[in-house]
Amino acid sequence: MKQKRLFLTVVFLSALFTTVLAQSDFSLTVNKEGKIVVIPKMRDYELKVPELSYKTYTPSSRFEIETKLREFMPEIQPGFDERPMDMQVLSAAYRPFFNIYAPMLRRISPMAFDFSETVVVPTNENLAFFTTGSQYSWPGLGGLTTINPGMAWSLDKWTVTGGGFAGRFFTPFNPSPGYLGGVNMQVRYDINERLALRTWGQYAFYNDSEKNNPHMLMNPYFNHTNVGGAVEFMINENFGIGAGVNYEFNPRLRKMEPQYLIFPVFRSKNVKVGIW
Repeated sequence: MKQKRLFLTVVFLSALFTTVLAQSDFSLTVNKEGKIVVIPKMRDYELKVPELSYKTYTPSSRFEIETKLREFMPEIQPGFDERPMDMQVLSAAYRPFFNIYAPMLRRISPMAFDFSETVVVPTNENLAFFTTGSQYSWPGLGGLTTINPGMAWSLDKWTVTGGGFAGRFFTPFNPSPGYLGGVNMQVRYDINERLALRTWGQYAFYNDSEKNNPHMLMNPYFNHTNVGGAVEFMINENFGIGAGVNYEFNPRLRKMEPQYLIFPVFRSKNVKVGIW
């Protein structure tokens, strides 16, 4: 009876050990020396990765631009300007500040630093804003420095230009610079391709002590209070002649004095220039 129980126990343990060993990750084997060796079992693992769907994917509109920017290698060429420092500034009015020979040039010629510059900023086909700055010196007669902001408007046959001006001047009668200012306006009407009418007016004010200054009164380059008109006739497409009268205020006599004008007219496409 005891042998039967022992046999059943051994059979049960063997079955249990075999079941556990079958489910284990290790297997047992016997080497040549009769020793039991435990070896891990090789298993195949199947990875199930869900498929990706791009049916609803919309690429960024910046993707192509960003890709090109990553590949872009700018070629920067160092610039060298061999001109003198006084020639690298944008405005001639500032050149004396960068020229070490400025005192010498001033002694050689009082007109060494004179300039005249104009900047035009168009806003549309009919309207433009401009600023003109200038400096003129006349040995023995004086000098004038002005800035003139204004606007120019044109439509069909009409052209209107107007603005203001301010600046300083000096003459042998006032070696210490005085100041001036004023406004001006000019209107032009093209009757046809060859004939045009022009009118203008300007008001300038100086110090009251300047009304008897002959250098200011007799110099045509100084700004004076005046009003006038003229007729322009084009001889061909580019050249013409104008005639008119200009009334200029004489502060010493306190009246307007007439000045009769004959002047050339130059035309280039839409640009019309008269000189008198």
